[in-house]
Amino acid sequence: MKKSIFICYLLASSVFALTLFAQEEYFADKSKISLKTTDALEIGVQSYWYEYEEKVNGAFFMSNKGSKYGASLTGTKSLGSDYFIIGDVRYATGNVEYKSASGTGDVSDNMYEVRLAAGKEVVVDGYLLSTFAGLGYRRLDNDLRDLGSGGYRRTSQYLYLPIGVTHRFMIDNSSRISTTIEYDYLLKAEQKSYLSDISPADAALFGDPVNKQKSGYGIRASTAYEEKYWSAGLFFNYWKIDDSEINYYGVWSVMEPRNETKEIGVQLKYRFN
Repeated sequence: MKKSIFICYLLASSVFALTLFAQEEYFADKSKISLKTTDALEIGVQSYWYEYEEKVNGAFFMSNKGSKYGASLTGTKSLGSDYFIIGDVRYATGNVEYKSASGTGDVSDNMYEVRLAAGKEVVVDGYLLSTFAGLGYRRLDNDLRDLGSGGYRRTSQYLYLPIGVTHRFMIDNSSRISTTIEYDYLLKAEQKSYLSDISPADAALFGDPVNKQKSGYGIRASTAYEEKYWSAGLFFNYWKIDDSEINYYGVWSVMEPRNETKEIGVQLKYRFN
């Protein structure tokens, strides 16, 4: 609880400081913002609602739900001739409520994501359309040991291909609206369960099994109001991953059930041009 309060205080202080700095820059130099992609470095903060749910044969198996908070760093580079590259790093954390037939409780949940993409844009009738594709990596760690005896750590990793389009239009010469829709094609994924955390007997029988997940996809949508030095917007992220391959250990087997992830939240960014 104290950790969550401290994180909220830290994020609120960061947002307040960034807002004051942005306002100072804004009133000192309310310059035009370009419709096209330009060289920039952005730092951002996020707050969002998170839901993760697993099902076995269509029936509820377990879920993690709760508020998470994060930070991002994004760099864009114009390559000329309407081509650009964009790189993004994101981290988020929070205590979420774990629920299953075995009980409920709060567990720590940490997410890391790195993405790199290249794209091309075109201006048509006063608005901009850009398409992009790249490579993304997402890692999620949660610790069921927070629930007490019988808990264990879990690590989920996705490697995926983001493919998307951005629509952008000017409100006036100093502000614009940008909307992005993206499809994430899953290249491969795996779930590592540290069952050795449970007991020496589980360690001897299972070790720390890794289940391969070969089928799934993600969808993202975001929209933001942008000025030269700052932006504020909404985002929605979704993942659907099918059942993993089954690992066999004599008469025992281990499988990662199909699952869905939803994230919906707000973000504020400050831009260094």
